Amino acid sequence: MRIEYFSRHLRPMTIVILPFLCLFLFYLPASARRKKDEEPKVTNIRWVMKSDMIVVNYDLVGSADAKYEVDIAMKNEKDAAFSVVPASVDGDVGQGSFAGPNREIRWYYRHDYPKGFEGIGYYIEIHVKTISDQSNLLYYIIGAAAVTGGVIALVVGKGQNSGGGGVTYLPMPPGRP
Repeated sequence: MRIEYFSRHLRPMTIVILPFLCLFLFYLPASARRKKDEEPKVTNIRWVMKSDMIVVNYDLVGSADAKYEVDIAMKNEKDAAFSVVPASVDGDVGQGSFAGPNREIRWYYRHDYPKGFEGIGYYIEIHVKTISDQSNLLYYIIGAAAVTGGVIALVVGKGQNSGGGGVTYLPMPPGRP
């Protein structure tokens, strides 16, 4: 009875689930692909020390309505392993809409490194990533479809016996005439 129910409803279920699976398969490569022209570019990086603060200015070439994640690191030309990621920063850093000229980051380096830095050859690197506002709705729909398929398989599978799984005794043969 349940196998007939499943066979009768297989086509409607396929018609409902298949478009979601196809959409999922085409959505992932399209969202992962990004043109090089759309990548944000940081230009004109300059920095100056003012008392206990380093002020970093930069220009971010990118879409004005896009959101970005901006972080900085101090490096040294003589030591490739040297990399300092500041903690006490404010300004146009973190997550936000930072596209445009003359952006400013203020790093209170004496809070992070009270003794300061010795020597020369220091420079600032600015890393920028575009933050996508993609919704996870598609993943929730695919997950719901998978759960629904699993429930249907469970319901249909309960009606089938698979070679004695569940029968613990054999009935007695009929009496002799």
